[in-house]
Amino acid sequence: MSAMKLPSIFRAVQEIFPDTVLRTGFSTEHTAAFVVAADLRQGVGFTGGTSMFLQGLETQTSLKGGNNPSPLYVGDEVIVTAGGPQRMKVIYKRGVFHLLMLSRLPKAAEFRDQVFDLLEQVEREGFVVNAHAPIEQLQTMKVRAEQTIDEVLMARLQERKDYRSIVRAVRDAGGYDRDFADTQNIIYLGLFGMTAVTIRDRQPQVCGERYKRDFRGKKAGELRPSKSAKDFLTEEQLKTLDHGVLFITSKLALRHPDGQMSLDDIKDAAMEAGNEMRASRTRQAQPARTVTA
Repeated sequence: MSAMKLPSIFRAVQEIFPDTVLRTGFSTEHTAAFVVAADLRQGVGFTGGTSMFLQGLETQTSLKGGNNPSPLYVGDEVIVTAGGPQRMKVIYKRGVFHLLMLSRLPKAAEFRDQVFDLLEQVEREGFVVNAHAPIEQLQTMKVRAEQTIDEVLMARLQERKDYRSIVRAVRDAGGYDRDFADTQNIIYLGLFGMTAVTIRDRQPQVCGERYKRDFRGKKAGELRPSKSAKDFLTEEQLKTLDHGVLFITSKLALRHPDGQMSLDDIKDAAMEAGNEMRASRTRQAQPARTVTA
């Protein structure tokens, strides 16, 4: 398992501005670490006021989520000062990341290199483990990692059954997005009596990506709106789709063992699958015949 030391955002900031005392804290309300904006403004050497210093970040925050921004870049927190607790402007961790990614200071460049090293390692190995994380955190991480990997594996196995193989066949035959949409609708009409658009309009979404955090009135864990008709299919419909795709790909493999097929060949096989499904539904709808002696 890969492990490495993760860069600390505020340690990096303090190293960039060693002559400035940075007051930091953690907001339990927003579940985010922060630094006092006036302190960071002083460290940067910005000669204007704090409000002007925060303009760019506040604009970025408003673009992220309107009146209920997420993720949070700036805000107000109660800070303990020599004169007692005071509510002050702060910059949350995301906002500090934003500033460091734009800064030309040498230490900021070093921090960016650490972040980029992490991203490359995630891309290369699939994960990164903080070697200095508490044991309790590592134990929790292990359980969550196993659950996530299981979910990804199940999704990958499902991908093998869906119509990705037909997408590749359409592409290999010289087709484009419109050709795939036509083929998809032939399959859906035959299997379900509805086009992809009709399925999305008539059925509730049951699968797809989920929000990782609260965003524009949506709660973490809720489904993101999907444009894929497959995310609106029930479990039973997905099984039917799997069987239909198997029917189509089997016919194509038998007829074109060399893999050389035209768009018409693919559409013909899809229409045959649809015709077979319609005939099956008709047979099931007919009342059973009574045999008399």
